[in-house]
Amino acid sequence: MKTADCRLRTGLKTYNIQQLAIKLSMKSVIFRIFRFFFVVSIVCLIGLVYLFLDSYYLRSLRTVNNASDPRWRVFDFNSRQATEGDIYNVAEVPVISKVKEVSPRRLRFWFSPPIKAKIWKVIDVETGKTLTQGSKPEIQFSDSTYNGKLRFIPEGVPLLKELCMDFSFYPKEEYRKKGLNWSDNFYTPTSEIPFSLKKPYSIDEWVGFSKDDPELIEAGKIPGDRINKTVSTLEQSEQIFEFVMNKIVDAGGTPSDEVQSASPLETYKLFITGKGQGWCENKALVYYLFANAAGIKTRLVDRAGKFGPLKLTGHYFCESWIPEYAKWAYVDPQIQIANMRNHDGIPLHTVDLKKLVDLNALHGSVAAVYDVDTGTLIRKEGESFYNRLKNGLTGEIVLAYKFGYGNNKNFSKIKNFLNYTTLLYAPFTLPKLYPIKYIFMNGFIVCSIITLFLGFLRFRQKT
Repeated sequence: MKTADCRLRTGLKTYNIQQLAIKLSMKSVIFRIFRFFFVVSIVCLIGLVYLFLDSYYLRSLRTVNNASDPRWRVFDFNSRQATEGDIYNVAEVPVISKVKEVSPRRLRFWFSPPIKAKIWKVIDVETGKTLTQGSKPEIQFSDSTYNGKLRFIPEGVPLLKELCMDFSFYPKEEYRKKGLNWSDNFYTPTSEIPFSLKKPYSIDEWVGFSKDDPELIEAGKIPGDRINKTVSTLEQSEQIFEFVMNKIVDAGGTPSDEVQSASPLETYKLFITGKGQGWCENKALVYYLFANAAGIKTRLVDRAGKFGPLKLTGHYFCESWIPEYAKWAYVDPQIQIANMRNHDGIPLHTVDLKKLVDLNALHGSVAAVYDVDTGTLIRKEGESFYNRLKNGLTGEIVLAYKFGYGNNKNFSKIKNFLNYTTLLYAPFTLPKLYPIKYIFMNGFIVCSIITLFLGFLRFRQKT
């Protein structure tokens, strides 16, 4: 009995020792995994901090020897190549994000941002006939060929711009008659509704001014009653432009570091007091401030880029949002152009204008130009400004579109860095550096969560 009892105790001790060894081994494994993810999360955080500093301070310091100058200068880890739609679509004008044939010859459309309407109508613009009506934006085609202009109407939902497109439908039966085994053919030769796989940014996101920005509030009081709020947005933008140009017309010249580091209102005050001069970028800032203060939503555009030490000729100007046309309009204080319109009177944005300048096809366009002698705006043929425009808009240019300006008083660099990338429009493929930011960002988030979970397991084991 004693021998059997000893064997039992010995077996229990051996079992307990094995259990303890397993527990210690598990603790060791968890600790090693914990330490690995902790180290990776720290590495990602350090990388993220470096990219932030590089994007907002270090690159500017290396490029213009001024860390307080927030303008975009070169390709960085917080910029990416973008299409024309990326920079000109806005959330206030929905884009078509998806089209699907949900039943034979019945197409359903999805919009981004989603349009919440209980009833949708699709009408033929020429005849006014309702082709489809229901809870979804759909088009049902019959067995015959269709060519016409369609308008989508979400009942009870106000839109900044009508949702219209030219549409053609060619049934497969018609192909069969010609000996072709093709399916039904749906296509749109032209569409006033943009197509995009990405959700557009809002106008306010592009502007980057908060409504309670102290400089915006102060600037709104300075013009007094010079702005007539009863006229169109484009005319109001011209009034703001004229006011700004009258104030800064003599401020051209090489800026000091103080001017380059100044906020928009500080730039204006340095100009009017004769304590500073500025280039295109400094003048653009003043218009950017006063236009937004007057309710004319305006963003900054930077033409720049570098190939090693070779800088692609830089320029700085603005684009103002004109809701009556649901379009951005080119504004350039440096060359004193308030806007340019095509032969139909529609304002042109920067890429519109670049295409015309590249082709030397400005005939028929009209420029609203500041006249120094009279201090007012006058109209001139666009082609007379070809030489001025070609210096800033022709060639291998890179256009940078940022979300706000780094020296706005309520601008958060951290929030801007985490939520946005500078969008670059260019005719050639740009370096893809921006994924590194998201690798560090997502790596930090994932590794931190795993580290916290493993830390909790270690705490449970100790207790």
